[in-house]
Parts: sequence; C-alpha cells; structure tokens
Amino acid sequence: MPARWLALAVSMGVAVSATAQEPLGVRPMFTDRVLSAAPNAQAITTRIWVPGLDDGYVPQGLTVIDGAVYVGAYKSIERQQDRGPCRLFRIDPASGSVTGTLDLPPACGHAGGLARGPAGILYVVDTRIVIEVKLNPVGDPSVGRIGKAIKLGGAVKGSFAAGTAGALWVGAFERDAVAKFYRFSHQQIADKATLAEADASAELGLPTHAQGGAFDAAGRLWVSRSTGSFGELVRLDPVSGAVQARYKMPAGLEDLSFDAQGRLWTLSEAGSRRWNTWATFFPLVFAFDPDKLK
Repeated sequence: MPARWLALAVSMGVAVSATAQEPLGVRPMFTDRVLSAAPNAQAITTRIWVPGLDDGYVPQGLTVIDGAVYVGAYKSIERQQDRGPCRLFRIDPASGSVTGTLDLPPACGHAGGLARGPAGILYVVDTRIVIEVKLNPVGDPSVGRIGKAIKLGGAVKGSFAAGTAGALWVGAFERDAVAKFYRFSHQQIADKATLAEADASAELGLPTHAQGGAFDAAGRLWVSRSTGSFGELVRLDPVSGAVQARYKMPAGLEDLSFDAQGRLWTLSEAGSRRWNTWATFFPLVFAFDPDKLK
C-alpha cells in the first residue's frame, strides 16, 4: 500500500493489516521491485526491511535478546562470492530502526547463525568458528565488543545456531546428507579452544536444506529450510527428530529466534543484491504468531 493511502486509511480509522503496510525501517534504493506475496502472511505480525541492503550485505543470522533484534550479515553482491566482511546490526523491533552496528573479525565470512548465550553474551556462529560478543545494554549507542573465539572441528560446521538455557546448539546446512544439530554447554565454550562432535552433550538429526533452528517454550524444535526457489518451516520432535508440522514460507528463509512473547522471528535473503535475480523479493526481518500458521 503506498504511503499516502496508508496515511489516509489510518486518519480515517480504517484497520490496516501488518502485511498491507510498508515495512518498518529503510527501504533499499538499489531496486524498485515490489515485495512478493508471502505464504502464511496471516501469521505475520511485524515486517522490517533488512538493514545494509544497499551496501551489499546479505542477511543470515538472527536472534532476539532483551527485546532487541540482532541480525548478522556478510557483504557480497556477486553470485559466486559466498563469504565477505561480516557486520552485526541491532534493530529496535518497534520502529525498525538500526540502533547500533558492530563489524566482526576477519575470521567471520558468513555470519550464518546468531544465538543467545549467558547474560550479556551473543554468539556469532560461522562455518568453523564461534565468536563471542559481549553486549552493551540495548540503550547504549554501541553494540558491544568482541570476546573470545572458539574453533569448530570435525563434523561440526556452523551454518546456524540456537541458544537455550545453559547451552549453544550448532547446526549445518546440507543439500544431500542428513546434518546434525550439536549441543555444547556454555561452560564448554568458556573452557575449550575447539569444539568437535565428541564434545557434544546431545545431537539431533536435521532435514536437508536447514538454514536456522530455534526451540519454543515447550522445548519443540523449529527449523527453517530454504533455497532460492522455496522456503519452509518445519516443527520437529526434540527427541526423535520426527517432523510434526510443515508450513510454507518465503524463499531464502534463514535463521530463527523466539522472543519473550512467543513470537518467532526470522529473515530472508531473497532480494539482497547478491540474490536479486531470484523470483522472490522478500528481503525482510519479520515476526509471526506460530498459532496462526496454516
């Protein structure tokens, strides 16, 4: 809906759904493409333009900590280039404004997963490394500072991550082979320089094309699956890994995180400059009510 019609509707007291409004934040200027229709749009409660799109950042990781949404991204506008300088963005979910950024060390080339750690800690998970970020309070103009880095070895590859009470889960994207989601305690991360599958206190099988994972308040595992041509959200049994539900989502779906209200946050890389030739254009950070999924 154009801004002038949205303003008129609001002034007349006409209810306008979240999916009909212009997303919060700053619309990218590099393209005039129209947002694609989103599967399960009825469940979406908030939509925010992904930050850094004009500068060539490709969104990957996401987590919600203390009411702020954190997005990890790498810089690339070339289809063949899948790694680049990484940046962490902090977003106010009420306004969509970027309230701080932090450039990550050169060892980070993809920023595939973000996850909550112990109080005041955010983990950035990259292919073979976990980077600790010591967060400043949300109201501080700077995001925080870089802490220690932990190597990932053996079969453990960090395409995405999830944080639970006392632990970090690290998972991998696989096109053909069945990947694993590995659990490492916060104490292990504090004590060790390298984490491999032998260090994991638990593991779960993952479906192919997994891009993100998050556990809800009931302990159920939600996993995003996507490529440039499809997107899907699946809910898994946290013990057996059996699929309990499937929901269609926009293509390019990436990391997942629940907030304190039980909303599930995610984002899509479809429509970033690197992937702007995909049929789907949906470069948004968005939240939805899991109870309204169909």
